[in-house]
Amino acid sequence: MAQQDRTSVYIGMGGWDLFPFNKYFYPPKPKRGFRKLEFYSQFFDVVEVNATFYNTSLTSAHARQWLRDVAANKDFRFTVKLYKGFTHDFTATKQEVSQIHAMLEPLAGEQKLGGIIIQFPYSFTYRADRCRYLAQLRQIFRPYELFVELRHNSWDFPNCCTFLEELEMHFVNIDLPRMKRHMPFKVVTLNGATYFRMMGRNSASWDNPWRVESDGKHIVSDRYNYLYNAWELEHLAYLIGKVQPASKNVYVIFHNDPEANSLINGFQLRHLVRNKQRVMVPRHFVNIHPMLKPISNSVNIHHPLFAEE
Repeated sequence: MAQQDRTSVYIGMGGWDLFPFNKYFYPPKPKRGFRKLEFYSQFFDVVEVNATFYNTSLTSAHARQWLRDVAANKDFRFTVKLYKGFTHDFTATKQEVSQIHAMLEPLAGEQKLGGIIIQFPYSFTYRADRCRYLAQLRQIFRPYELFVELRHNSWDFPNCCTFLEELEMHFVNIDLPRMKRHMPFKVVTLNGATYFRMMGRNSASWDNPWRVESDGKHIVSDRYNYLYNAWELEHLAYLIGKVQPASKNVYVIFHNDPEANSLINGFQLRHLVRNKQRVMVPRHFVNIHPMLKPISNSVNIHHPLFAEE
């Protein structure tokens, strides 16, 4: 759980209904009525909702169901990725603005909304008119915390963070392969919040096209096929400690999902930021990834809470 007597550190994944999670993390024979998010929330304190990036069809009813799913974890938070109509193709309408506000209201009302993730593509380079556009987004989504992800290093100058701070926005510290003109991995805290988004450092396959998983239903990209090593995680834990004095909330989201690497790294980082105390991990997952055994208290996923007897 997040530490409530100090800066709250929330560690989680970019989604919960992902093919590698279904393959390795969730019970192979779940009980009737099993809810993936409910299970996930027993082990992590935040999830970044990515389905909201693709369309605005999710409603307040979905949000209320999510709240029921995570009710057992009082510390749980959601961060929600903004619809691509605002960041990629710029086709968003006033109706879609209203739909997004309506979907977010239940999460905000229960104080479970960490904020909105505004992820711009690599092609979104610095221009004065784009600064004005960011100011417009601040007004459109004024009630909420806004975390801005800028992937092109043309935004890598001191006044950029000053500008975001004045808009009462936050900077996403994104970890990308050291190639092209990617934004370097930074450690920026603005307006009392720090957000790390860990995409992996696989430069060899970053430009690989998307492919269909073996189940024929799920799409994945090998660009995210990366497992952070022990040194990289120790350094990340050090950075988390470094920003805590200036941060009320620190979010760390792993997106290196192929082969469930994001889950492995999530459990490992939870162990590190909790003074190397053992963390709960599903026993089945530990059996598949024995590297987690020394840091975990394994949970029997065949317990009636999770699986059919």
